[in-house]
Amino acid sequence: MKKVLAIVLCLTLALVCFAACQSGTPTTTQGSNTGTSDPSSQQDTPEYYKCAYIGPFTGDSQQYGETHKRAIDYTINEINEAGGVNGVPLKVDYYDDKNDSKETVTLANKVVLDDEVLICFGPFASTNALAAAPVFEKAQITLCSPSASHQDFVKQGEYMVTGSVAQTNQQNFFAHFIYEDMGLGTTALLCLNDDVGNTTIDIFTHDYEELGGEVVYSESFQKGTKDFSPMLSQVKAANPDIFYPYGTYADVAQIAIQARQLDITVPMISHGSNVKQEFIDVGGDAVEGFICLTPIDPDYPDEKFQAFMTDFKATYPDYAVDSHTLALYDQVHMWAQALEKYGPDRAKINEYMRNQTQYDGIIADYDVVDGDPRKPLMSVVVKDGVFTTYTPENG
Repeated sequence: MKKVLAIVLCLTLALVCFAACQSGTPTTTQGSNTGTSDPSSQQDTPEYYKCAYIGPFTGDSQQYGETHKRAIDYTINEINEAGGVNGVPLKVDYYDDKNDSKETVTLANKVVLDDEVLICFGPFASTNALAAAPVFEKAQITLCSPSASHQDFVKQGEYMVTGSVAQTNQQNFFAHFIYEDMGLGTTALLCLNDDVGNTTIDIFTHDYEELGGEVVYSESFQKGTKDFSPMLSQVKAANPDIFYPYGTYADVAQIAIQARQLDITVPMISHGSNVKQEFIDVGGDAVEGFICLTPIDPDYPDEKFQAFMTDFKATYPDYAVDSHTLALYDQVHMWAQALEKYGPDRAKINEYMRNQTQYDGIIADYDVVDGDPRKPLMSVVVKDGVFTTYTPENG
């Protein structure tokens, strides 16, 4: 009897010890907002650090999503091949929003439920980024768009970052470039009817006319417009010194084609999102001489930048580097630096992404102030079917 009692007591004690050990096992939650600021103090090494991307992989803006994907893949592969972040590889989940703001919000609500996601890159368009901002602000996860240029995007909360120069700064640069550098006193505008297009008309008109120029025609067109001839006839009648269309590269290429068919021969200028091979492929001879103001000049004579250009083209020979590529390259590296310094702490990652002084970008050093990068803009022109540095002689 005593032996039986002894065996029972031993078994009971063993079960109690086993349960106590199990309840004391440490765990690591990658997506926690309360993570430590010292990555070396993490009790467990995570399998990976994960980000998400929301952008268009189908629809009329899918080329932007494809460009963004290659930029992210290239940068993550570069980091992972160098050993990851403190030995931990980076990983990305992709989501297709079809460049539809309602779909963007649906996907945003899905992304923020994933506890492993530490940051989300995208969306492409400012309208979509503005729509998704409240979802990410509530979840306290950084929404880091490479291309949202509306000046109000980074003001939607404390978790918004963009890689694009804000419209307030862009349009001021456009106004000074056209009026002072090019010496042209009258401009016609034709802009996509969205948040950025309407802002383009308002800010450019104010800044350009304040300098002494005159906007002789301005109009908005609806998404999906195919026939621009009625509006272009009015552009021609207004007889501007320069024509400034804004929209996707497909929109602006079609506008250029139809403008030349109507014998509108004045110079044309637009923003950096059109610095894409697809723009030249669609526009053909009609975009020869077309000027873009952008954070990227493919001929910029910097050794580090040109080495990147060469390697990216070797990796993706069918995809040209554009300003979005550079923005994402910098943003993904910035995220990796934040991870290296702070580990998987969403709040500290966000602080790092939103404010930088003289960040060592791939093409230039720049500051980031409350999520808004203060990048320099450059002028390029389509010459002999390729983008090259603009000069008054080749413009």
